[in-house]
Amino acid sequence: EPSIPSNRIKTDGAAPNVAPSDVGGGGGRNRELTITWAPLSREYHYGNNFGYIVAFKPFDGEEWKKVTVTNPDTGRYVHKDETMSPSTAFQVKVKAFNNKGDGPYSLVAVINSAQDAPSEAPTEVGVKVLSSSEISVHWEHVLEKIVESHQIRYWA
Repeated sequence: EPSIPSNRIKTDGAAPNVAPSDVGGGGGRNRELTITWAPLSREYHYGNNFGYIVAFKPFDGEEWKKVTVTNPDTGRYVHKDETMSPSTAFQVKVKAFNNKGDGPYSLVAVINSAQDAPSEAPTEVGVKVLSSSEISVHWEHVLEKIVESHQIRYWA
């Protein structure tokens, strides 16, 4: 025969014990540092007032800057600083917190702040027709910058 129903009990909760994963980022706009991570699923929140503490510093810096992100579902923080040099390497780490305390930090990731746009366009642009549906485009690169991608526009 089944027992009578038990009284309902709610535990007090605990500080998170799991660190966010997939910490990375980079890119973004000029003078920005974009930091990303995989948000923890609700089963790892362990309490109320859940959020993240994002810590970052220049790669060779001494002091970590820390910011609080209170949206538990976000996995992104953008730091804007007009004095930040383009393509600066930063060390970043993220930890979760709730009303019971802080969890462990993630592994440290190294990311770069956004680059400046090149100050000039590529030169000596040329096109070679390969077939009725293919072309090959070539150009001289801009020497002053590391260019991550090029955009080619064409009209038919």
